[in-house]
Amino acid sequence: MYKNLISERGAEHMNKGWGKILVILSVSILISSYLFGQGIKQSKEDCNKKIFKDYDSYFKNMNGSAVFIDADTGVYFVYNQELSEFQTAPNSSFKIISCLMGLESGVIDPDNSLLEWDGTIYPVIEWNKNMEYRTAFKTSAIWYYRKVLDMIGPEYVQKVLDSLDYGNCDISCWQGSMDNKVFPSICTLKSINGFWQESSLKVSPIQQAEIIRKIFRDGICFSEENIQLVKEAMLISNYNGSMSIYGKTGSGIRDEEWTDAWFTGFFECKDKTMYFSVRLNEPGTGGQQAKEIAINIINSEFGG
Repeated sequence: MYKNLISERGAEHMNKGWGKILVILSVSILISSYLFGQGIKQSKEDCNKKIFKDYDSYFKNMNGSAVFIDADTGVYFVYNQELSEFQTAPNSSFKIISCLMGLESGVIDPDNSLLEWDGTIYPVIEWNKNMEYRTAFKTSAIWYYRKVLDMIGPEYVQKVLDSLDYGNCDISCWQGSMDNKVFPSICTLKSINGFWQESSLKVSPIQQAEIIRKIFRDGICFSEENIQLVKEAMLISNYNGSMSIYGKTGSGIRDEEWTDAWFTGFFECKDKTMYFSVRLNEPGTGGQQAKEIAINIINSEFGG
């Protein structure tokens, strides 16, 4: 009797045990199938992500690269892959991030952002006055955003750059090289030097385009209100309401030559938005040339 009872109970426990095992196996198979399916989907997306383009006619024998990312499809249009992945100083294209950080931290009050000019005579006449953040952005006034970043402080800046995965995220040379050759006569002034200006911070064109997408599509790090304010400051041109181009130039001097010339931003055309970054590594070139190339590509290649 006891033997039969033990056998029956043993069988009951075994059945329950096998039932649990079968449930666990079923769940595992479902999870594995889902993850495997997601992996295949992601792989297919990655495989079709980049389309390599020939933009030689726009660059006209100048050494450089261009990256455009379609906001809807995620497709990358890349010219000169090797240079598109090569990191250099962002120079004044970094003012996009500086302005956003200033607004987000509260250092810049959009209704009262006037900062006092210290009397230094800069070669750029527009800089020689008290300035508010929009004018400082449009005229690329280094001294204004140098003050803003000092008021924000390195801890907050580092946190934002890490969150955005901004290039090498290196702000270790906070004061910069203290040798900004863009302005030879005043190159050692603190007000025109910084980690972003031919110094420790480096970023590639493909990373710049991705960062612009993270901010202006995904809203990473910054509020919608502040993103909109910087978007307004970035507006370059508006073609009869059919297309708007937003961006920021940047230029530096390395080895006694103008170089690392940027135009980074995005454009909106009807139902299309694309994030881009164009950089020239050609000695003797500046941000305005990068800007012209970007606009020519947009107009000719993307229906502008």
